[in-house]
Amino acid sequence: MSAPRFRTIATLIAISGIVSSCLGVGADATRLTLTNVGRIPGINSTSGAVVVNGVRATLANLDGPVLGTVAAGNRVLVIGDSILAGTAARYGGAMCEGLVPLGWRVAVEAEAGQMIGFGRTVLRDRIYEGWDAAVVFLGTNYGGSAELYEKDLIAIVKSLAPRPTLLLTASLFRPTMQQVNQVIRIVASKNPNVSVLDWSTTSVQTGVLNRDKVHPTDAGRQVLVSSIASALGDAPTGPGSCLPSKYTDDSLITGDVMPSSTIEGATVTSIAGTTATTIAGSTTIVPVVSSTVPATSTSTTVR
Repeated sequence: MSAPRFRTIATLIAISGIVSSCLGVGADATRLTLTNVGRIPGINSTSGAVVVNGVRATLANLDGPVLGTVAAGNRVLVIGDSILAGTAARYGGAMCEGLVPLGWRVAVEAEAGQMIGFGRTVLRDRIYEGWDAAVVFLGTNYGGSAELYEKDLIAIVKSLAPRPTLLLTASLFRPTMQQVNQVIRIVASKNPNVSVLDWSTTSVQTGVLNRDKVHPTDAGRQVLVSSIASALGDAPTGPGSCLPSKYTDDSLITGDVMPSSTIEGATVTSIAGTTATTIAGSTTIVPVVSSTVPATSTSTTVR
């Protein structure tokens, strides 16, 4: 079997915990069968799409290389606001459920209400801990200045270089989010270590976001995690593990925006003021679609 074919099949292997509790596929649903892998349980999938809780959604497109193909090791730092905080151990551990079985050692540093500068805070604290790759999703809490946002994002990307870094575009819940996503594309075009996952397009699919058009539904969380897992692919080494988080304060945001449910099979344990998770169960992902994005204009609009 050729290496590219093996990589494609390997990306479709089981990853822990989400299927039994979160994927609502009927008993008569047609399930995807893979050569040398067999029938994938609990997921109805064709061409990069999944059915979660009856919601059919296509995974986010990836612009750039799958991170696992270019990373030197398996330690990945995931940085974000409330959207990624909802995948952390304190809300059921969906991110670890998705990435650990692919061989990644995962730390989720995400807090509700944080702006782009939070990424610089996390990196000042943890950049020297031997990370091999990073995922950054900070843009939803946008201050309105494309210039300042770009300055902070460049600092984050430069701090992480040459580590492969995955940036996610923001959902377009208001017009100024176009500025955020334009800056992300500009920064990615100038830094070869950066890949972009197009969450802005994926998030408009029915059933993926809550009424606020920002925070994922339970099904949307699984689409988000599956998209990130597919963009990372298999880690170059293993085994994977869920690493403790240092940043767990979600008090900047009030109201019912964080997940009210956790994922069955994930046991949350407190470790000296940090958070860790024990993984159980099995699930699957399907490959993300890679695409080439035309060169982005270097001009930005400042609100």
